[in-house]
Amino acid sequence: MMPTRDGRSVGELLLDCDLTVRDVLMDTPHMDGRVMVRTWGEVVQAAADLWRALPEPDTSTSGSAGPEPGAVLMEQLQTMNADLLKAARRRQWPGEGLADERLLQVCANLTTATELLLRRRTDIRPMGPRVRADLDAAKARLMHVLYVGAHGVQVALNRDLRDLAVVPASRRAALPAETVKRTVEARDRMAAFEQFAGSYVSYTFPAALRGEHKPAPEPDRLRLAMATWDIQAHRALAGTTTAATIMLIAQTQAHTAFATQTLLRAAAETSAIEPRQYRTRLAPALESAQTAWIALARTWSQLAPSREQRLDPDLVMAARDIRAATLEVIHDRSGTSSAETLAATVDLKQTSQTLQMGLATATDLAYALREATADPQLLGSARGVNSLAMALEARGPYGNVATQAWVRPTDHAQDRPVALPDMVRESAWRAADHATRVTTTAAGCAAILSAPDGKQVAKTVAEEAGSRPGRDVQLEVCRSTPSRGLRLM
Repeated sequence: MMPTRDGRSVGELLLDCDLTVRDVLMDTPHMDGRVMVRTWGEVVQAAADLWRALPEPDTSTSGSAGPEPGAVLMEQLQTMNADLLKAARRRQWPGEGLADERLLQVCANLTTATELLLRRRTDIRPMGPRVRADLDAAKARLMHVLYVGAHGVQVALNRDLRDLAVVPASRRAALPAETVKRTVEARDRMAAFEQFAGSYVSYTFPAALRGEHKPAPEPDRLRLAMATWDIQAHRALAGTTTAATIMLIAQTQAHTAFATQTLLRAAAETSAIEPRQYRTRLAPALESAQTAWIALARTWSQLAPSREQRLDPDLVMAARDIRAATLEVIHDRSGTSSAETLAATVDLKQTSQTLQMGLATATDLAYALREATADPQLLGSARGVNSLAMALEARGPYGNVATQAWVRPTDHAQDRPVALPDMVRESAWRAADHATRVTTTAAGCAAILSAPDGKQVAKTVAEEAGSRPGRDVQLEVCRSTPSRGLRLM
């Protein structure tokens, strides 16, 4: 079945937000304080809407008469955010322009979670301890998203200030007069926002996550998510390919490679697969494959035009689903699950078979992506193309020797999509070719995995097929499907 809408749970949406803002904080090369400030207001508003949509705890038995402290704090954060936005709209800085795509993704996730709760929530009093613990965990993770996100914006603004300090005087004169002053003001106000959010996080995260409702993974979800992703990725590459499409495919393959490595390592440590073959053959191959996909994703992240990141909605949905399906297995509330936890949660021998087939299909997908890279109609970000071309030229035998600009100044100023120079295309093709070769090697190593008794670990996807059984759900796993709702005990 092809994805038509987001099927993730409230908990999975919050986890994706949490991991995304952490990625933003670590991905400093792609930080732009002005862009992030423009988007941050929407994130805070979406978070406040979600907080209000969460069931209110029953205070009749706790003796608490006033409003919940977390609700008061969220209202304060929303007020601080409104004041910052109001000040920004009155001035030239940050001005009109692009929005941060990663923060927009966080905003979309929070909005989807709110809609899901409002559509399917049923409040039942009194609220049971398990549901209350799950509710506390959701609030702790939501506030953690704002805390880490605010710190990321603050780091970006500090980076902008350092860049402004070294701008030549001739260029500094062309900047708006209050650029530095307003950047400092926004930085200080984001620091205050971070401190407020941190006051809640300091006594709830990660302790409150111990009460998060985490059901057993659905047996068939990972297999179906991998099959759907493979189909959608191939379809996207068969059509008119964009740099953004290649970027998303590489990013998803990198995440899947990490999940595969985590699960197969656990399988080897618990003897679900033959440990020696994993350690000597498959582990190095998987490490190389993950590294290659990460490098390819970074290259195309630089080349994807920020203004025209056209993506097939079905491809986006398939990417989200495979990410959620793998995290459902490998993520244990605040970090990666241990081998013992994974062994107690899923059938690692059967999961290894699914991952083995996934590596086989990843090989064909890598070849298809390499072919798409050679498409002469493929365009890239003017700024990304120029930056990559200059870096490649500098690493050449004679250093920077070009007498002409790699892109036109007007294209660079507006970051328009431009044709890829031969040197840039060749570099991207070599990166895709390397990912293809190491993925093929990893798939070959996985094909000879055997269980301790000597039996080959290999089955077809058809042999593993089965229905997705229903399950009882709480707040954490309320999904946007007709068969699942929110049960408050």
